[in-house]
Amino acid sequence: MLKQMRHILFAGYIGLMTGCAVYPAVQVAGGAMTGYDAANLADRYLPRDSVAGGEICGNADKMLERRLRERLKFNNLQTISAHVVARQAFLIGRVIMRKDADHAIKIASAVQGIKVVTCKFYPMGTPKQAIDDSHLLAQLTSALTRSNMLETADLRVEVIQGNAILIGSTGSWNQKTAAVAIAHEIGEVLNVIDYIVVTPPSSPEQENEDIATN
Repeated sequence: MLKQMRHILFAGYIGLMTGCAVYPAVQVAGGAMTGYDAANLADRYLPRDSVAGGEICGNADKMLERRLRERLKFNNLQTISAHVVARQAFLIGRVIMRKDADHAIKIASAVQGIKVVTCKFYPMGTPKQAIDDSHLLAQLTSALTRSNMLETADLRVEVIQGNAILIGSTGSWNQKTAAVAIAHEIGEVLNVIDYIVVTPPSSPEQENEDIATN
């Protein structure tokens, strides 16, 4: 199995935390540290949902995503959720200490088959923020689901302190643009973070290529 060359990418900063570290194959898109405390939710992860339609994701991405989520859970990093799209891992969540963010990045970087890790971390928030985010998530998910243009798109949505985070893949730039526009139309959304990857459908052979057995 050929080991993928990892790029060294670092963008943005993690607000309210001092110092920055460079990680192999990692894009850190920190921005201002905002978030909420999911302890008040039944689900220990951030509020999120998926827009039904088309193939949810390729077999390779599903496998990598499952491995990454299992490892985060095993290491008790359940306030950080993981998504894998086109071999790119997206870590979205809240952390109390910098070492938790570092640990999550290290775990994701060690999963063979993942080419790039992009992070968006926030601090713990308040119960009211959690409730507001849940309501906003429901509005945004409903709006995306009603769009006929997005029927074949694989989109996951997370909302943190009014910030809408769109993750997933679309088959065209028109779909990607439509999804972002819909998010901006929700009045309570303060900011839209676009992690949508445009990926034409691939064959099963391409999806399973270079997947490690770890």
